[in-house]
Amino acid sequence: ANWAYHDVIVNAPMAFYYFLGTFFAVVGFLGVFGNIIVVWVFSSTPSLRTPSNVLVINLAICDILFSALIGFPMSALSCFQRHWIWGDFGCQFYSFVAGITGLASINCLAVIAVDRYLVVGQPLAMLNQSHFRRSFYHVLIIWTWACVWSAMPLIGWGEYILEGFGVSCTFDYLTRTTWNISFNVCLFTFCFGMPVSVIILSYIGIIRSIAKNRKEFSSLTAENSSRARQEIKIAKVFAVCMTAFILCWVPYATVAQLGIYGYDQMVSPYTAELPVMLAKTSALWNPVIYAFSHPKYR
Repeated sequence: ANWAYHDVIVNAPMAFYYFLGTFFAVVGFLGVFGNIIVVWVFSSTPSLRTPSNVLVINLAICDILFSALIGFPMSALSCFQRHWIWGDFGCQFYSFVAGITGLASINCLAVIAVDRYLVVGQPLAMLNQSHFRRSFYHVLIIWTWACVWSAMPLIGWGEYILEGFGVSCTFDYLTRTTWNISFNVCLFTFCFGMPVSVIILSYIGIIRSIAKNRKEFSSLTAENSSRARQEIKIAKVFAVCMTAFILCWVPYATVAQLGIYGYDQMVSPYTAELPVMLAKTSALWNPVIYAFSHPKYR
């Protein structure tokens, strides 16, 4: 990982650092602004204050924290100085918070996918709304799971290091010790592979339920039928959100896997930084998707 510290600062064009700093600042601002609007709309609109939407508000809070961290002051100011200016403690703090919010986001999307499956897959039971207490339990589990995995490098399993052009920090996916490899394999399996699998399986279940329950939908009253169609539309909106999130993170996950499985010669500052840039945009797409697609949000 030597390139992450000194060589990059000498070799990378100054203009690229300024571009990177501006990019992180703009993406961070848009992510914070857009998701604050999401929290306000979903918490202040009576028809949107439902147990299911507690998860949506939680997702927006994850994205606000994630966006605030990558914007000013940490990443952007480091870019303008052309090196990480916050020291080792700052690197650990940045990585820990970014880890928590990123992992909480994908786990929240997985829980939302299961929730959509249960709602759409049981049209006759839709009047029996889930309780707010259950949703808050789900939120607690999501944050606890994210905190546990993000804390591991702080207590010795895995490590946090500078990444890409040395202006942000992340999990160490380059050091090839057995201890570090085992952490990264488990992290990828349980914190990326498992949530993505849950999302995919949930939406396969949604598609099968819609096809299977067409007759059941037709037997509903006009009011319940309208509600069923609306729930299906909302499921489609979240399908787009989940697809966008996964597409933003797949290149980053791929680079991490290349590093951890010994193909680190393929991981240059540029091939490491470009997926980081894409991943950092993951927090700003949901407000845009809601604005154009969500039947109640609009």
